[in-house]
Amino acid sequence: MKNVKCLLVAGLILFVGNTSAESRRQKVGIFGTEVQFTPFGHDDDYSLNSLKFRYFMTDKDALRLKIGFGVESLKYEDDEFGGNLEKGRLGDLSVDLGYERHFKVAKRLSLYAGVQVGVYKHFASAKVEYTEDLGNGSHTYQVVYKNCVPTSEGNVGERAHVGVAASVFTGLDFYVYKGLYLGTEVGIYVMSTKTNQTELKYSDKVIKGTDTYRAVICNAIKPMVRLGWTF
Repeated sequence: MKNVKCLLVAGLILFVGNTSAESRRQKVGIFGTEVQFTPFGHDDDYSLNSLKFRYFMTDKDALRLKIGFGVESLKYEDDEFGGNLEKGRLGDLSVDLGYERHFKVAKRLSLYAGVQVGVYKHFASAKVEYTEDLGNGSHTYQVVYKNCVPTSEGNVGERAHVGVAASVFTGLDFYVYKGLYLGTEVGIYVMSTKTNQTELKYSDKVIKGTDTYRAVICNAIKPMVRLGWTF
């Protein structure tokens, strides 16, 4: 039995050795697609947050298209919010176009670095039911928040905005077998954003916000886990 186990291990080693030379598939004309996960995302949730497509112009140079997305449902504790939150959503959508330069580290391992630019949209909306005590009774009404969500006091809180961004990044690709690979990526980005006009609607009244503002944000890209395939 022990000899059989030794033969199996030896065979596995020979198999990996024979396939490792063809495991790294980064050649001119190769197309790749991958999903990207953020293990340390919002509230430490492990969530899928983007798709990436890659095309190798040469054995070392690749163009990339990245589409990012995410949706979060709002929740309030009963003692923190003055109304009944019927519906609340925060969302994000981004489209980035970039360039990667690849460096062979080993037969199965590739290091790359690059730059990208893109556009970004942050969504925010909510629908809340409030009950007002009038002394001799109560009055219930609904408020629709557009391009914003309420604070725990019912005021305008987080707002929707649009932006443009540029980033630099570096990452690793480890080819498990032929075109299948695992990887990670980190980087930094600079983004210029502008808030959208807010709107509160209740009964027959509409209150539109008059203030919009711009902001410049510089931050690190959270480490991500990537699973991809080249063909």
